[in-house]
Amino acid sequence: MNFFRRWHAHHEFHHHFGHGHHGPHIGRHADAFAHLLMARVGAKLDLDSEQQRRFAAWIEQLQNQRGAMKGMARGPELAGLVAGEQFPRDSAQQMLNAKLDVVRAAGPGLIGAFADFFDSLDSEQRQVLRFMMRRFSHSRRHGDAAANS
Repeated sequence: MNFFRRWHAHHEFHHHFGHGHHGPHIGRHADAFAHLLMARVGAKLDLDSEQQRRFAAWIEQLQNQRGAMKGMARGPELAGLVAGEQFPRDSAQQMLNAKLDVVRAAGPGLIGAFADFFDSLDSEQRQVLRFMMRRFSHSRRHGDAAANS
């Protein structure tokens, strides 16, 4: 492994997990992020084993959808869209429709898994979860504003 790869791997880990970054997690970091999320949320909400199982099922649904979406448009397919003299609008629309179909197909499973998890929480845990979500949303808005300036 060359120096740049080692530095990049170190930088990526700390960027995603060590410095409060809440953006998208791609590649090999997705599994580590899921475990980190499960550990942090589990600790904050003091989940019992059944609640942890339901939360893990929801995370698994998210990862499955992410994997399906990632597999939909690889580099060659995207490169093919810009290879010709004219942009193939119909082909691009078909790719988009295929991605939307994947999202639509996964929707009921995602909603059901999250609903099962949420419904298993007591009122205090729900309040903590709401607070965490507001805090996350707030940090995202401020992070996006700082990135755009």
